[in-house]
Amino acid sequence: MKKLMFLALAVCLVGCSENKNQTEAEFLSELKQKEVEMKKTWDVVVSKDEMRGTELKWLAVRSANYAGLEFPYDGKNQLQLDVLDSKTNSPRIFLTIDKGQYDCESYGCSAYVKFGNAPVQSITFVPHNTSGGDGTILTLKGGSEAFMSNIRNFKKITIELPFYRQGTRQFIFDTTGFNEAEAKI
Repeated sequence: MKKLMFLALAVCLVGCSENKNQTEAEFLSELKQKEVEMKKTWDVVVSKDEMRGTELKWLAVRSANYAGLEFPYDGKNQLQLDVLDSKTNSPRIFLTIDKGQYDCESYGCSAYVKFGNAPVQSITFVPHNTSGGDGTILTLKGGSEAFMSNIRNFKKITIELPFYRQGTRQFIFDTTGFNEAEAKI
C-alpha cells in the first residue's frame, strides 16, 4: 500500500512539473482523489491460526465515503464490506463500521442496497455477536448467494444503514475487480 501511495505522489509531482500553473490546492485535490481511488480496491485478508496451522483468506473493500456521524463517533469513519467463503454455496457477508452504533434490534435491522442502477432492495442484517465485540459488525441474514452474484456483476454498490440517534447513512463501494481478487484466494 505504501508503494502505491508513493507511486501516486510521484505521478502527481511529475504532473505538477509539467503544468506550472497548477495551484497547490489543485495538486492536493488530485492527490486526495488518487488516494481515494486506491482505497477502493479489494484486499485479500489473511488470518493465520498458528496453533492449528491453518489460515483463512477472505476479501474486503472499504467504502469510498465516510459516515459523517456526530459525537462521539465523528471523524474518519468508513464501512468495510467483508466477503468470506465466496467460492462456496454459503458465502458470508459482513459489514463493519469503524466506530458507531447501529440502530438494530436482536432480530436484525433493515438495510437498503442498490447494485449499480438496479432498483433499491431491502435486506436484513443481524448483529454479529462475538465475545468482546462492541456491536460494530453486522452479518447478512439470508440471500448471500444473490448478494454474491450482484457483487460479481455490478461495479458499484450503495448500502444504507440506520445508526442509533444518527439516522441513516449511505456508503458507496467500488466493487470493480472482485472476480480478479477472488482468484487470489
